[in-house]
Amino acid sequence: MDSLQIVKDKQLRLILIVGFLLRVIPMLIWQKWGCVRDGCTYLRIADRMVEGHGMTSSNGWLWAPGYPALIALHEQLFSYGNTIRITQVLVSVVITVLVFRLGSRMGGRRTGLWAAGLYAFSPTMIFFSQSLWSECLYSGLLLLAVYCYDRAKSTDTMMLRWACVVGVLVGICVLFRGVATYMLPIFGVALLWSRMREWVAWKQVFVMFLAAGCIVAPYSIYATNKFETFIVSDKTIGQMMWMGNNDFEPMTFDWGNGQLSGVAYKRHKEHGRNNCPANPCSKKALKKNIFSSACRGGTEAKIKRLNEWAIEREECQLKEGVSWIKSNPETFVSRMPMRVAQMVNPHSFLTRHLRSGKWPGLPQFVDEVLILCNVLFSFAVLWGGTAVLCLRGKGGRGLLIGGVLLYHVAAISLLAGLTRYRVPLEPLLMLYLAWGIADWQGTKKIASEQRWRLALLCVVMLFLIPLTLWFFPTGWSWWRHW
Repeated sequence: MDSLQIVKDKQLRLILIVGFLLRVIPMLIWQKWGCVRDGCTYLRIADRMVEGHGMTSSNGWLWAPGYPALIALHEQLFSYGNTIRITQVLVSVVITVLVFRLGSRMGGRRTGLWAAGLYAFSPTMIFFSQSLWSECLYSGLLLLAVYCYDRAKSTDTMMLRWACVVGVLVGICVLFRGVATYMLPIFGVALLWSRMREWVAWKQVFVMFLAAGCIVAPYSIYATNKFETFIVSDKTIGQMMWMGNNDFEPMTFDWGNGQLSGVAYKRHKEHGRNNCPANPCSKKALKKNIFSSACRGGTEAKIKRLNEWAIEREECQLKEGVSWIKSNPETFVSRMPMRVAQMVNPHSFLTRHLRSGKWPGLPQFVDEVLILCNVLFSFAVLWGGTAVLCLRGKGGRGLLIGGVLLYHVAAISLLAGLTRYRVPLEPLLMLYLAWGIADWQGTKKIASEQRWRLALLCVVMLFLIPLTLWFFPTGWSWWRHW
């Protein structure tokens, strides 16, 4: 289906218009949205980029450069970094079309419409498209990479070009999120699936890896030289291990099971290890007369010292984290399900946003309805999408999507969980949920005829359902635990 046909599709057009309005209206009503935690950090990093300092650390973290760089670009063009939210809303419309195209390739037009509708009307997707987090853009990059993979696998022309585009997109994913650093081999295996003896398949894999390397290498070289340690895109594993592999319970910042206030955060981390270098430019350091001399100098000297501290702290946290895991192997393993449960918690930052009163003026019952709708939608996507993936996922595409999902879940199970981390994965599951709804009879037939798939479904759901229910009560103050 070409672009003109998409424009003429009345049902898709209606989905696009309604989805766009659902994203724009909250932005118009609550214009003074502000920033929260990581969003504020992105803005600070972007400010320094605009000032000419390049990529810098912030509060001891050295993040991937992609999203702060985009915010800096918006700040340069429109004077306000917050305007990236408008771009994200527009991009979300493009993602809706992309989901439609992918769904249509998988199961026909009806599947495409269902997939577009699920994405357009998802409360979580609506919320994150308006927020100062990278999830909206990262999910779009993932989906586009899957779409281009599909084209690379199915077309007899421009096969190498499509593989090159896949590499470029995955490379950009790496520059957006450090977790994507080791994701490229999954695309390579998917390209080779059932084509191991085809020379063109190996050429595609080579071109894809080369393209990804060309995208990531320039920043990696720049960051490695600037921070004087090898960096691919970010340097955060040690910090993540501090949050998830520590004497205290794995930390998160979700409503009901997170440390949201500064006091609660400070109290929580007092029970953990604190052997790594403290901020040399903090007020606490000044009071103790250990204020770094570089911090008394100009802005450039202070930023350089804070960058050095971020690397020192990261390396220390990584060393301490590994040491803690070696000393507490049973606790480390036993916490893996909790970290995954924190990730697949059916609530999202939308629940935190509403409970914190960030959309003032809404009646209480509207808040409750939105929170409930968000939870039910999450259950449908997580349970339904996973179920259909187990039943209908096959070939290279099924291997790719399943592999990308498992890769992200595995990374979180080792480090630290947060509902934000699952947001870019939901659109992948929406594709399969849409396929299952659009072709319900075909899905039931597969379940009845291929018993091994039904057995796989039962095993997967046996783990998934309890994990998604683990933190389900936390969205309601009167019901925090089972």
